[in-house]
Amino acid sequence: MDARIVDVASETEATFFRCLHDEKPQDPRAAALRRKWHDLHKDKGLREKVLLLESGEVAGLCQYIPIEQSPFLGRELMAILCIWVHGYDHLVGNQQKKGFGRLILDAIEADARESGMKGVAAWGKDFPYWNPVSFYEHMGYVRADAEGQTILVWKPFSADAEAPKLMRLKRPPVPGDRKVDVTVFVSGWCCGGCDYALTARDAVQGLEDVAHYNEIDTSERETQLEYGAGLAGIYLDGEPFRPDGPPFTTEELTAEIRKLYQRKTGQQADSGAA
Repeated sequence: MDARIVDVASETEATFFRCLHDEKPQDPRAAALRRKWHDLHKDKGLREKVLLLESGEVAGLCQYIPIEQSPFLGRELMAILCIWVHGYDHLVGNQQKKGFGRLILDAIEADARESGMKGVAAWGKDFPYWNPVSFYEHMGYVRADAEGQTILVWKPFSADAEAPKLMRLKRPPVPGDRKVDVTVFVSGWCCGGCDYALTARDAVQGLEDVAHYNEIDTSERETQLEYGAGLAGIYLDGEPFRPDGPPFTTEELTAEIRKLYQRKTGQQADSGAA
């Protein structure tokens, strides 16, 4: 297993900010959201690292930060935002099932201990096909909190460590008129969170008479706490839209907005709208 974990540098930055998806160009709007979040957190204890193979190719990444600056609640813990090892056949190839995930996690834990943290927190989903929490549980982490399929786990280093918690959403306000309220919470640390925002922006184009659009950037900790919004999400009239998948297209979201409008008003949304 010839690989090393290093800080993101100029030659690996583009791959890191694309979450290893070098097979396609990044939407400049997503790049701007990622960069904004990075710039706000780079001096707040943020760690951004990549896994380099002996060939110099990037095979994985991770980013983590003190929990007080993270989308989660807690104190004196290091919070893992993501660990990702390339799992596709294209480009560098499938690098999973080679021990690289454990290698990255061990490095994070060592950094957390050296930084005086009392433990590490991480989040995942209670299913196998994306960011599975089972990876962390296999590595000795235990569940601390859960909401739906989103699970927060942790590994304490000391007896006086306090278990972390998920933020609970304070439902976005829903206007009292006939339009559908589309509220988007943007998490700029995640390409998926950025894509949520861009999909929603595109979905409401031409629907000014059908929908209210409200985009809330949760880059600032104060905003996260105000709304109880740690992770990205799209809400239609206060209800989450496919919070656990499957992935959706702009057209599917537009169709759902139209359907809600028709249900509320008994009227068909203007077919001329985008």
